[in-house]
Amino acid sequence: MAAVIGWYGPLIDLSEASSHIGHFVQLLVLLHKSIPLQYKTSGGSKVIRTDIQVGDDTQPYFPVSIWGKHSESVLNAGNVILLQNVKVTQFGDAVEARTVHQSSIKCLIDGYELIRSEGVDNLMKVQSIGIASKEKLKKVIEWVLRVEPILFKRPSHGFKRNQISANWKFPEETQHKESLSLAKVSNLTDSCNASFFASVSEMFLPMTLPESEEERMFIRSRICSSAYRNLTEDLICTGCQLCGAPLNSEFGSRIEEKTVPLYCQISSNRLHVVGLIYRPFLLYVWDNSTHIPLVIKNKAAEILFGNIKAESVHSSYQKQARGQSINEPVEDQCRPGPNFYSLWLILLKSLLQPGKNSPLEFQVRVDMTKNWENGRFEMLCLSLPLIFPNYS
Repeated sequence: MAAVIGWYGPLIDLSEASSHIGHFVQLLVLLHKSIPLQYKTSGGSKVIRTDIQVGDDTQPYFPVSIWGKHSESVLNAGNVILLQNVKVTQFGDAVEARTVHQSSIKCLIDGYELIRSEGVDNLMKVQSIGIASKEKLKKVIEWVLRVEPILFKRPSHGFKRNQISANWKFPEETQHKESLSLAKVSNLTDSCNASFFASVSEMFLPMTLPESEEERMFIRSRICSSAYRNLTEDLICTGCQLCGAPLNSEFGSRIEEKTVPLYCQISSNRLHVVGLIYRPFLLYVWDNSTHIPLVIKNKAAEILFGNIKAESVHSSYQKQARGQSINEPVEDQCRPGPNFYSLWLILLKSLLQPGKNSPLEFQVRVDMTKNWENGRFEMLCLSLPLIFPNYS
């Protein structure tokens, strides 16, 4: 973050954020968790945005998006930080904050253990901040000490549930691990198939774009703000409908393949079935232990989008763009067809609704030969749980 001289807005409590939408504010908060959203480039991994969850004495949980480069040590869970000149935004009913060019982050207390060992009085003596900030810092420290058993309890590493019938089976030779927490999934050391409950937080499409357009990679903000321009072109491309590999050389997803695969690994005759597909993307999911990115390819994307195929979405979108009536095709006025594009947008909005996502049951392939951003966790199937997981 760039150095900042002066404040552009007031220091506020998190409970007051909804009264400052569109304005700059200062936030003095405890950092609960930090999730970097990144993708592979020719020079290595590049972090575009880091999603953090913070809290204070007025509201225990509040989301903030950190854009651009930052010091990783500042964004460690348990730190008390001062977020300077962040802007409050709203997506649907959800209110959050985000950094801009004028923003900066300052770590006031390095880790929860320091809070517990030093106490309020000792920590207040060493802080070179203003009177208002010191008063807020004292409230945050006292709140952390008061709610310590709740904030810092060890997360559950599994879900209690009844046996859920699946509509398909894994191959017998593939090890299948059921009902894991995401913390256990992220710590697996062997390739296998796994199932878990998780909620969706972000949909990320790694693309080759100018730095000024990198926000276009984050689909949730585009959906929630009705910024649909180029959305269909970004998410749909020409590719193999079986293996999900894009087959064109235009800008697109940088997940897994650096070149177009010559053969289809799924087809019995090794030939690609060419048509319109959903471009591979990352779906960030979370539970009470951590976040992980899931690679979503064409077949999995169809399941995620209610079995609506990319070709159906693109066809409806093209008709709408040409000004034709989607519900009354020219070739057959008596047989109205569904508006797949509008249905697809509704499903995307429901899936990415901030703060209102119920847990879903994911079944994934874990491939330890790949890294996190390029396919270690690939979604195979998705279902609604018959009962909700136990988060206690």
